[in-house]
Amino acid sequence: MSEFSNEIDEYLTLKSKTTRRNYASAYRTFLKYYKTKHGEDKGFSHFLDRIFDELKKPRREQSKIAEMELSKFIDTQLPKKSNNTIRLYIAAIQNFLKYKGVTVATGFIGNMPPPTAKKSNRKHEWKIDDIKEFVKTASTYRDKAIIICMFQSGLAVNEICNLDYGDVRKELEEEVLPLCLKLVREKTSVEFKTFFGRDAVKYLRLYLATRKCLTPNSPLFAKMRAKGGEEHITTSIIQETFNSIAEKVSFIEKNGGYNAARPHSLRAAFNSRLTGKIDEILREFWMGHALNGVKSAYLNMPTDELRKLYMTAEEYLKIEKTSRDEMEEKSSHVKLTPEVEEKIKTFSSKMEKEMKLAFNSDIDELKEQLKSATELIYSFEPVLSTFSAVADTKEGQELILKIKEAKAKQEWAEAE
Repeated sequence: MSEFSNEIDEYLTLKSKTTRRNYASAYRTFLKYYKTKHGEDKGFSHFLDRIFDELKKPRREQSKIAEMELSKFIDTQLPKKSNNTIRLYIAAIQNFLKYKGVTVATGFIGNMPPPTAKKSNRKHEWKIDDIKEFVKTASTYRDKAIIICMFQSGLAVNEICNLDYGDVRKELEEEVLPLCLKLVREKTSVEFKTFFGRDAVKYLRLYLATRKCLTPNSPLFAKMRAKGGEEHITTSIIQETFNSIAEKVSFIEKNGGYNAARPHSLRAAFNSRLTGKIDEILREFWMGHALNGVKSAYLNMPTDELRKLYMTAEEYLKIEKTSRDEMEEKSSHVKLTPEVEEKIKTFSSKMEKEMKLAFNSDIDELKEQLKSATELIYSFEPVLSTFSAVADTKEGQELILKIKEAKAKQEWAEAE
């Protein structure tokens, strides 16, 4: 059974994947309001019937059914939502009604929040310490992972929402760092690659450990309480999460209903922190921007080569450690299993015994050789001594000295 009416389902099929998710979130929230007010069996079909029935009346008797309902919807269901979210939800309903031939005049929705003035529309200029504090303040591993994944990859919020577990599974399970993402940007249909650094992977693992039965098609980031199975998180949920965190930290400037620390600001932070630090075209490639001609060569560069380049850039995106730090620590702290340690101990003991046997054998053999040589040389001593002419020469004295040394060595060997 459809969550919405057939008319809503039909309309959503005409929208992009990201818009479908955002609009579905708006329709779900509106239905909650509408059913509470008009009955659990009432929904969008009932809403449309009321509007069309009203339009059949003489003009002077007609009421603004849609505008009145949307105004009450804002007051009762959206009091804590940001201006952007409220305007998004109203636009979703307004566009559906337009699709059905009904024009909604937002000028008659008196509590419709105005768009934020451009001068306060600026993004927060993130410092590393700010991001650390923002991550620390986030209440769940999911939200912590989203923050760092966006910052270290440069992905837009809708791209984060669209990720499946299959996009990261292979390298995540093989413990590859940094982790490569091979994607196609929905907005421009551009192929690109980017990476999750060590910190992003750490918090992603912590988050995924809280979920069960992941498949390649499972959403990488899911809604907390989804009916009928897991669903991809939506941009509006991430917006609201960031708003909630921003209210708890002191370094975010409050601009009325506008959040300077909105998700897109992390993509901007990725861009600004790498500007002037790495090749400009490479930075653009990682962000999924369209590249023409020779600039697109990065797409065909081997992933491991791109990985090495990212490891250099990761120094400027580090929250706790870089991928290089992690790998060096692992290589210097190799932990042996008890079985391997026992084999090494047995092998060492065996080698020690064999070396002692070989050494003792060599000593015995040398003793015998030394004894024979000494006896041979010693037999010449009386002969040499009888020839004073030889014994008194320098060469004769040296030979006699060597004979005496040989005798001394023989005595030492016999003592051993």
